[in-house]
Amino acid sequence: MTTAASITTHYEHFLSLLTRDAHGPARTPAAADSRDTVHARYGERVDPSGGTQPIVLTRDEWIRNQIDLTLALDRLLTEDDVVVSAVPYELSFIGAEVDRVIEMVGASVISVGTSGTICPMPRLLGLIEQYEVTALVCSPRFAAELAGLAESLGKRPQDTAIRRIICVGEVSSAERLDRIGTTWAARTCALYGTPTAPTVAVTCEQGALHLCDHRLRAEVRGGWRGELLLDGIPTGEAVELCPADHRCDCGSTSPVLVPLGSMTSAVRGPDGLVTALDVERIVFGHGRLAPHFVCVLRDDTFHVTCAVPDPRAVDVGALRRAVRGGIGEALGVEAEVTVVGVQDWSTATS
Repeated sequence: MTTAASITTHYEHFLSLLTRDAHGPARTPAAADSRDTVHARYGERVDPSGGTQPIVLTRDEWIRNQIDLTLALDRLLTEDDVVVSAVPYELSFIGAEVDRVIEMVGASVISVGTSGTICPMPRLLGLIEQYEVTALVCSPRFAAELAGLAESLGKRPQDTAIRRIICVGEVSSAERLDRIGTTWAARTCALYGTPTAPTVAVTCEQGALHLCDHRLRAEVRGGWRGELLLDGIPTGEAVELCPADHRCDCGSTSPVLVPLGSMTSAVRGPDGLVTALDVERIVFGHGRLAPHFVCVLRDDTFHVTCAVPDPRAVDVGALRRAVRGGIGEALGVEAEVTVVGVQDWSTATS
């Protein structure tokens, strides 16, 4: 593990950048206020209509996001780790942030992105073996599909050196993360951000996500479960935000946040908001499923695609009916369920 002293030094250096101008002297309060309008990083996000909207972070915002992520990953990685970063880079913040943070922790990083052009998945499997990669930063879907590809090539994901998978960029239930961890024989955890704030909540030793409340003011529209507002601005993301008096077993006083996915992927059920994550929790109550999962909301019906390792070993029709019935009974919403073999996954979800 990187020493506490070295991380503290980095932290203090970062914070000093926030109080100095480009030439070095300390900033006055007025100068600090003016710097808040300086744009440092440009990105884009997709709005509910499918169009793109620009996002700009100031340098101060960009650095503070990195600080929080650095302190979180310093508890998960060491200087001996070799980390693959398979996250988006184009017009997003997460790829650049993850790269910088891994370097700050002192680990080695292999940046492969998600485009699949220069480094498609088969080549990545070769890099994982060649360089004895110990950690993977990616979406849950990417981790599941990479494992499926390895198995189709006669390899065993659990035989790699990967010991930790850090999931970003996609909401996932604890049940699915556990399934991914079993497949890779690795420990899994998640981080949470939005398109406009790359680091919103970070994981603790208990696996809970804690809001970075020292710099973000978070509220939920309509109570404790609903749309997340950051500093009063709607994010389009659904979350649960635990009450202030709820205490995590890790001892942190920062509120626990549970990401639920996009508001566009949620409907009103008999008991309130129902999200794709709620559906996912029901689906992965079935132990025979592989960690592959896609859930799309169309016309107020959840269209679920999941997979089994070997469709010859299970009654696929009975499993499909059981999953569909479980969703309806538990959540009171309509669902259409498709179950395929892992070997047919890419065709079923393309």
